[in-house]
Amino acid sequence: MYKGFISWADFLLVPLYFLILFVFIFFIKKNHKDNILYKKYLIKGFVFKMIFTVAYCLLIYFYWGVGDSMNYFKNALYIKQLMHSGVENYSLLLKDSDYLKDVYSLDGSSNEPGWIIERLSFLLGYLSFFRFLTTSMLLATLAYSGMFKMFEAFCALMPEWDNRLAWAVLFFPTVTFYGSGILKDTVCFAAMGWIIYGIVQIFYMKKFRLRYLFMMILAVALIAAIKAYIIAAFMVPLIVFLVMLLVRKIKIVFFRRLFFPAAIVLLVVIYQVNAAAVDNLLGRFAIEKLFDNIKEQQQSYLNSEDFSGGSVFNIGTIEPTLSGFISKMPAGINATLFRPYIWESKNALMIFAGLENLILLLITIWIIVKTGVFRFIKTIFTNPYVFLFLVYTFIFAAIIGLSTANFGTLGRYRIQIIPFYLAGMLYVWYLKKITIPKKQHEKTE
Repeated sequence: MYKGFISWADFLLVPLYFLILFVFIFFIKKNHKDNILYKKYLIKGFVFKMIFTVAYCLLIYFYWGVGDSMNYFKNALYIKQLMHSGVENYSLLLKDSDYLKDVYSLDGSSNEPGWIIERLSFLLGYLSFFRFLTTSMLLATLAYSGMFKMFEAFCALMPEWDNRLAWAVLFFPTVTFYGSGILKDTVCFAAMGWIIYGIVQIFYMKKFRLRYLFMMILAVALIAAIKAYIIAAFMVPLIVFLVMLLVRKIKIVFFRRLFFPAAIVLLVVIYQVNAAAVDNLLGRFAIEKLFDNIKEQQQSYLNSEDFSGGSVFNIGTIEPTLSGFISKMPAGINATLFRPYIWESKNALMIFAGLENLILLLITIWIIVKTGVFRFIKTIFTNPYVFLFLVYTFIFAAIIGLSTANFGTLGRYRIQIIPFYLAGMLYVWYLKKITIPKKQHEKTE
């Protein structure tokens, strides 16, 4: 089905496109010559991403032989054929996915999110000779913009810790690997980068610009159209984050302590009044449907052929209720962040993922021990940015950990939160490091 996606022509086109894109990135670096982050990391991160982009394409083509990336690109080629033969014109791009599914039986376009990726692949195809590898490289370059903006945002919060944050965002292998193909995850991850960059610029750097607001609205709309549950998981901690920022502006301690719980109660009441409208917006990710979807997804994985191969795991029965979901949240978070364990690995890719997860676990334990459990928990609930990063991570990790019982798929889905998790953990440690010298200085005065 995918014969000819990679051929001898790519041995010429890939180096050529890499050189062109490299020059483009180099000029961006030159235009930011006073920015130390651009000088140190822009090109290194780009090269790292291009290597992993090509590696991902080669792996799914020659090893797996199938993948969403190739299916989306196949449909983009079919759209090109329809247009160039005169059967369709560019108005096809404005039609919904049902038209393509009903008239042409395009399986990848069976829903609107897939159709968005196919339209994007089709448009990029005009710049890439409609080759799979070069189209992937162009999309990865666009995604790299959001990735680097996420890195900039975290560095603004933690000055002089850019080397640690570079590893967490730009050079984390599976994040780059699964965030480089022609995939919904690639686009959503880039959009999340622009969102967090806008948040830090407006609320932390105090640089309110209409372009940041417009950029964030566009990114939210894009993610909502592709993977609404990402926004659903992000909105709850974001709203509390904004409330925490408002609370900080209240000077009188008594009113500050009174305002926060009152604001949370008000938000809950507002949700209850508008629950039907919110659930309608979220669709199958609405609260009333989410638990049934989680149970259904889990059962489909356990009944699949992959279960006997070791790539599917079972975290037990989930009751489709709020209390049942909460009771299983720790298992879902653990599965997303730390599994597969080394001893659960059945092939080379799983062993590599297991090593990554072991490193994540060791970092987690080390920071909690060094910070202290009490101080760690207190920081989450007193620092708005730590709260936003870690609570978003925990909500998202619980949802996908409970609904995705396949290690391979889980590795792809979790790229949305790994940088947030590491940034949140590092920020806890950073806040302690800068607090201790300050106290010591106060004692010597």
